[in-house]
Amino acid sequence: MLLKFHNQTLDLSRRTAIMGIVNVSNDSPIAFSRVKSDAAITRAIKMKQDGADIIDIGAHSTATKAYSISPEEEVSRIYPVVEALSKEGIITSIDTWTPSVAKNVAPAGLNLINDVSGAQNLEMHQVAKKFGLPICIMHMRGLPKLHREVSQEYEDIENEVFDFLKSSVTSFETNTGQQAWIDPGFGFGKSSSDNLTLLRTLPRLQALNRPILVSASRKGFLSELMMQGDSQDTAELLSATLAFNALAVLKGANIIRVHDVAAAHAMVSIIDTEKQENYTPE
Repeated sequence: MLLKFHNQTLDLSRRTAIMGIVNVSNDSPIAFSRVKSDAAITRAIKMKQDGADIIDIGAHSTATKAYSISPEEEVSRIYPVVEALSKEGIITSIDTWTPSVAKNVAPAGLNLINDVSGAQNLEMHQVAKKFGLPICIMHMRGLPKLHREVSQEYEDIENEVFDFLKSSVTSFETNTGQQAWIDPGFGFGKSSSDNLTLLRTLPRLQALNRPILVSASRKGFLSELMMQGDSQDTAELLSATLAFNALAVLKGANIIRVHDVAAAHAMVSIIDTEKQENYTPE
């Protein structure tokens, strides 16, 4: 599996990539992940040193009760971080669902759009095509911050997620000629049972032959699985995240998106060693 960017390619045939999360928002539910733009650059460089392959920068929280900010404010927070990291040769991603934000950050040296709304807005396709950017397409019913306002009862969540991602990938790649990644959307309008179903059926997504990203780091459903309620600040969430991501990698995830890069890198290093010992070239 190859991840292709403007001037870099990551070969994941024998290893797992790590995407480090940098929040330049004021209200991310993961309090320790919030930083100002200048501090974000330092944190991102440290993440790279700890083993991150990609840095995902977001300024507009998708949490239900998060503040709304203007596209202009979102750009002002993200642009200097992307620009500085690009000069360091670090691969950057922008966590946004707003096409104008991606459009205005792209000239800073952006490498990837991470769109939790599933790339359903054709304006985002236009941005990706103009700037030659791959995109990560995530499954979610409804809209960011409003996803709890639509029905979250699934007749067959495995088929719904698979069909949505397959259709969205085809549409995006046909319109842009750029690579699409896929993300099943753990924790977005899905019960703890739904999330376990998606984890068990993750190998099916490999049939789409696209990079599979799993973003489950410190999410509330992990607390629910530990019988600690829907909380994102319990002490055990790091251990739960590592366990969930280890299972996801074993079931076919190519990239894991995490807050705790050093711990994730240590975990995947063990799994990747086993992959390398059993690797058979195609």
